[in-house]
Amino acid sequence: MLGPRVARQREEPAVQFGLLYDFRNPPRWAVPPARLYAETFDQIRTAEELGWDSVWVTEHHFTDDGYLPDVNAAAAAIAAITERVRIGHSVLLLPLHHPLRVAEAGAVIDIISNGRFIFGPGLGYKVDEFEAFGIDRRHRGRLMDESMELITRAWTQERFSFEGRHFRVRDLAVTPRPVQRPRPPIWMAARAEAPLRRAARYADGVIAVGSPELIGMYRGFVAEAGKDPDAAQVAVLRSVVVSDDPERAWVEVQEHVRWRGERYGAWYGEAGDLPQDMQWGERLRAGADPAGRMESLVKTVPQVIADVEELERIGVDCVIFFATFPGYPPGMMLPTWEAIAREVIPRFRRHREERSA
Repeated sequence: MLGPRVARQREEPAVQFGLLYDFRNPPRWAVPPARLYAETFDQIRTAEELGWDSVWVTEHHFTDDGYLPDVNAAAAAIAAITERVRIGHSVLLLPLHHPLRVAEAGAVIDIISNGRFIFGPGLGYKVDEFEAFGIDRRHRGRLMDESMELITRAWTQERFSFEGRHFRVRDLAVTPRPVQRPRPPIWMAARAEAPLRRAARYADGVIAVGSPELIGMYRGFVAEAGKDPDAAQVAVLRSVVVSDDPERAWVEVQEHVRWRGERYGAWYGEAGDLPQDMQWGERLRAGADPAGRMESLVKTVPQVIADVEELERIGVDCVIFFATFPGYPPGMMLPTWEAIAREVIPRFRRHREERSA
């Protein structure tokens, strides 16, 4: 029994749409990194022009495909080349960072973006990252709790002190302060009970990775923490390619999807934090195809609309799509994001405006 489920009653639809970037560049399809980054920034500019609501960056280290290792540098660069979209971590692996440096970097991103930053911390799981940085994975939970306390105080108090097992601060002022007051919004990644409870305590929202049941559980924990569950934000991650010719689209992206699935399966399987992680690793070792099925990824516009309507029904506030696949050129995904911007996003905005009228 993981926790109570609380149904959310909303007066109007509020689904937002975001794109997630990992800047992966596998050897099989490698291009010069500067070119990949430039093409990715071009897509981000276009996404803003098309009306997308948010752009997100994600972090991993020591991979064979150049997975983005510095989300703060990337977020600051995105802030400098955009004017309207929100910019978030999905996620920053907080136990791998000193919280004071995270607080400073977050404030700078918020200043560069003039108040468009969303702080998205996560627990992390990949074994070799913790080993390389000399951090005991068994201490992740306490590191997260202390780091969240420190970052919140750094952003909201002129001077503060803190005494914990891992961090100690005496009468410190962290400057400059963020533009957003009292602090930037915090959306914490979670896929199990303990991170959901942590998000309910420290965050304004959750990036739910896994079963839809996580959404109700999270809002139940928010209520237990004495907060308004209707005010808590929920984001989910999704992958999609919009096409009226699914067979052709699947042929184009299948190997790139397989690359992603193999890596995540191996990382989660080695960590073994949850039963499904072990099962994922076992399926890969047994020869299961990590690319999955064509019909779960390649959709028509009406199918995307139906999927988002279902997510909205169960209480999702923001759908974050993987912006591309490892090694798949960013420009090749633009037709998908153009189709969603043209035919999906306006539908949900129109519903919201009609409810507000």
